[in-house]
Amino acid sequence: MKPLLQVRDLQVTFDLGRHGRLVAVDGVSFDLGQGEFVALVGESGSGKSTTALALIRLVPPPGYISGGQLGWWGPEGEGPVDLLRLSPGQMRERRWREIAMVFQGAQNALNPVMRIAEQMVETVRAHSAVSRGEIIERAARCLRMVRLEPSRVLRSYPHELSGGMRQRVLIAMSLLMSPRLLILDEPTTALDVITQAHILEILREIHAQLGLTMLLLTHDLAVVAKTAQRVLIMYAGRIVEEAPTEALFEAPYHPYTRGLLQAVPTLVGDLGTKRPIPGAPPDLRDPPPGCRFHPRCPYADARCRAAEPALEEVGGRRVACHHWQRIAASGRPG
Repeated sequence: MKPLLQVRDLQVTFDLGRHGRLVAVDGVSFDLGQGEFVALVGESGSGKSTTALALIRLVPPPGYISGGQLGWWGPEGEGPVDLLRLSPGQMRERRWREIAMVFQGAQNALNPVMRIAEQMVETVRAHSAVSRGEIIERAARCLRMVRLEPSRVLRSYPHELSGGMRQRVLIAMSLLMSPRLLILDEPTTALDVITQAHILEILREIHAQLGLTMLLLTHDLAVVAKTAQRVLIMYAGRIVEEAPTEALFEAPYHPYTRGLLQAVPTLVGDLGTKRPIPGAPPDLRDPPPGCRFHPRCPYADARCRAAEPALEEVGGRRVACHHWQRIAASGRPG
C-alpha cells in the first residue's frame, strides 16, 4: 500500500498561564496508507480531536504544535512533504483540496440563514475559481453519494433538514474538492442509532467507491467494528495500541483496550458482565509517572508505576504495555 501520511513524534502543547502547561498530544506516531480506513479511538480528553486538528494545522490557541513531522506523500508516491514546514498560505491551499475534515457536532455548523446551495458555492470558491454551474453540478453528485436528493436539499435552509441530513450535507461538502484524506470527528454523535447506522453505511460506500483514505475519530468501538480496517487506541495523549480491527477485537494486547471492549453493551448476553473502566483519565498538566494508565489498571505493578512502557512492534501490531503477553493470552474479552 502506498503511503499517504506519516505522523512522527507529533506533540501539541497548551500554555495555560498560571494554570500550567498541558501536553495534549505527546509523541504520537502512525501511518495512513492511500485508500485505508483507520479509526482513532479513545475516551473524551484522550487527544483524538487535537491530533486531527494538528494534522490540518488548525490547533486553536493557546495550543500550538510543539514538535514532530507530518510527511505527506503525492498520489504517485512522490514525497514526502512535511506539512509542518509549509507556510500558512501553502497549508491553506491543501485544506479541502487534499485534506478535508468533518468536525465534531458539524451538523450545527451550517449557516442558518443561507441555503445549502450557496454554502456549497462559497466553500468551493474559497479555494478555487470555478463557475457556479460547475459547483452546483459537483454538489449534486456529492449529495447523491450521501443519499440525498439534490433538487430538494440545495434549495433548503439548514433548519428544514433533520440532524442526520445536515450531517450528510457536511460530508458531501467535504467531498466537493475531491480530497485524498477525509477526517471525521465523531460523525454520528447526537444522532439516533438508526441514523448512525445509515451514515456509517454511507461512509463505507464512499470509501469503497472513491478509494478515499479515511480517519475516523470515535469513542465507540461498535462504530469501529462496522467501518475501520485498522485501529489506533489513544490514551492520555499517546497511542497505546495499534492493530487490524479483527485482531484487536479477538485479542486486545493493552488493558485499556480490553477495558473499552468490556464496557461495550450488546443486544445479547448478560449485561451484568459489562463494566466501565474504573477511575478517570489523568490530568495532563501533571500526568502520573510510568504508564499513564496504571492508576486504573488491574494488571499494574511497581514496574508500571516506575517505568513508561515503549510502543513496541509485536507481530504486525504495536502495543505499549509491560504485561501485554499476559493480557493477550486472555483472548477475547467477556
